[in-house]
Amino acid sequence: MPSKKSKYHHGDLRAALIQAADELIAEGGIETFSLRAAAQRAGVSPAAPAHHFGSARGLLTEVALLAYERVDRYLEEAGHSDDPVADVRALSLAFITFTLDHPGHFRLMFRHDLVNRDDPRFSKTSRKPGMRLGLAVAAYRRKAEVDLDHFEDAADVLCGMATLHGLAHLVLEEKAAHFFADEIAKDFVNKGLPRVLEHLYPRQDANSM
Repeated sequence: MPSKKSKYHHGDLRAALIQAADELIAEGGIETFSLRAAAQRAGVSPAAPAHHFGSARGLLTEVALLAYERVDRYLEEAGHSDDPVADVRALSLAFITFTLDHPGHFRLMFRHDLVNRDDPRFSKTSRKPGMRLGLAVAAYRRKAEVDLDHFEDAADVLCGMATLHGLAHLVLEEKAAHFFADEIAKDFVNKGLPRVLEHLYPRQDANSM
């Protein structure tokens, strides 16, 4: 267990507890998290997390916000080009790569029972990566703008996100690779998944869109 001296300095208790919780989720997912475990890792009193965050949900909300910022960085690093087909494939691959790199965080981000979605920061932080992906799908469908108040646009974004989330879950649970007899699960993202995304988002001529 990290020492109190190495994990906590005066005035940084809140940050130390968020870091401790973030590390617990990274190492073992929700199953390894508790307020007591976070306090122990941070080297502070067991009562400290409840004092600063009110409940496990309050602390896990902070971790979920970090996770949304993290996935947005993955999408940012995927880059942007003038090729909407390449972009939607690259962003989809980046999202699923995040899922595999941070499985505990991915599962936490969408748990309504564990995360406070009424937190005023949550809508903005969670919306940003979702809109990146939604706009990429829209661009692939040759739509310059997306208005979520418009049914067809909202349906396009929803269907695109549903497809991507479903694929991410299948990859994370090592089910996707089973569809391809010559694929090994751990190599699927590097070898098979780019080909799957090419199939999902094929290049089409102007008359077929």
